[in-house]
Amino acid sequence: MTHQLKIALKQGIGVPPQAVVRAGEHVRRGQVIARCDETTLGVDLHSPANGIVTSAADGYIVIEAAPDQTEFDYVRLEPGLSVADTVRRAGIIGLGGAGFPSYVKLGTRLDPSGYVLCNAAECEPVLEHNMHQIRQDPEGLLRAVAIAMEATGAGKGIIGMKLKHRTEIKLLTSAIKAQGIQNIRVLPLRNVYPVGEERALIRDTLNQLLETTQLPSAANAVVFNVETLYAIRDAVDEGKPLMDKYLTVAGRLKDLDPGETIVLRVPLGQSVAELLEAFGGFVGETGEILLGGPYTGRRGSSEDTVGKTLGGILVTQPFEQLEASRVGIIQCACGPLYPRLEQVARSMGGEIVGHEVCKNAVESRGTYKCMNPGNCPGQAEKVLALKKLGAQTILIGHCSDCTNTVMGSAPKLGLEVRHITDHVLLTMGQPVLRTFDETQL
Repeated sequence: MTHQLKIALKQGIGVPPQAVVRAGEHVRRGQVIARCDETTLGVDLHSPANGIVTSAADGYIVIEAAPDQTEFDYVRLEPGLSVADTVRRAGIIGLGGAGFPSYVKLGTRLDPSGYVLCNAAECEPVLEHNMHQIRQDPEGLLRAVAIAMEATGAGKGIIGMKLKHRTEIKLLTSAIKAQGIQNIRVLPLRNVYPVGEERALIRDTLNQLLETTQLPSAANAVVFNVETLYAIRDAVDEGKPLMDKYLTVAGRLKDLDPGETIVLRVPLGQSVAELLEAFGGFVGETGEILLGGPYTGRRGSSEDTVGKTLGGILVTQPFEQLEASRVGIIQCACGPLYPRLEQVARSMGGEIVGHEVCKNAVESRGTYKCMNPGNCPGQAEKVLALKKLGAQTILIGHCSDCTNTVMGSAPKLGLEVRHITDHVLLTMGQPVLRTFDETQL
């Protein structure tokens, strides 16, 4: 399954590193194949396998992997560096979001009353790979939080987890008790989306709502997600560069049962086509290959390859075709941008008649941030505006609370409601998101 690996130089936010290998060169797993300029915001890139470079052009390095690979045989990182420098040299970026270089956060100086916050909410439906890692190694996450605390000077650590993850909460709290740890605790969070969003996590753990332009350092905190912290632990304790990615695979694949999710660890650059073939290929008719989660993922293809920020490969059933085809779109800061909503509306046979943006959304550098993530001011005004434009169906990508408010007005106006996650949740045999009640979980 690792025959040929196509690794993108551009991974997340920052300046892409420059290739330092050429076609025909033999490389070892863990070897630096692209190096960042020390003066730019960037991280190194490493070979995920032993093999031969077949191409280093057009923004990619392609490696023909040797048939036999040994997971624990790799080129170690240079010892004796600071935590932040080790993490930069390891090529670690945020593995659950936009891919911000982690060394920058680890270079933040917090005072002893500061916090390292671990986002362990695994906010999006279907995705399971963060919980998988915790179940495998709860002590490793505690070690990772401690490393980040030492690097930043933070005196305390909080692991924020949805209350429904009872097994994982118990594993972590038991490990904390067994090790006698006094300065790290697990804090249960509401079972809502987007409770794992950075500012929402700070609000719900530290009782401080940041402005949309403020960074976590304004709350004397830094935030990392689960997978990123494990990668930091591996780099610091094992000298291991970031070469692999945890993924949730689910949906209409022959070797998966309906509703089943599988978590894999695969090398960077692995082709989506080979991963799908490893599960027997498609079964029945399909709607799309969704790369990422149901809320914020993007439509992909078998030509795509695994990058550092990819969290899921979900093969969906066909899109429901709308009987009431005149569609009004309401965009929420916590969900997908308009192009994705438009794409799904057209896949459902919709004729788009209008587009509104939630009044809690503040535009920020080409995207939106919510003034108070997950707490909705009401959507009746937006729903009514679309009704006046002739909409028969409202398509949303809203958070749990915003979805409730749309459902409080749209049906009363005779409008159907569809959610961006519908086709994924129906594929998995799960109820679609409409009126949401945490007690249902």
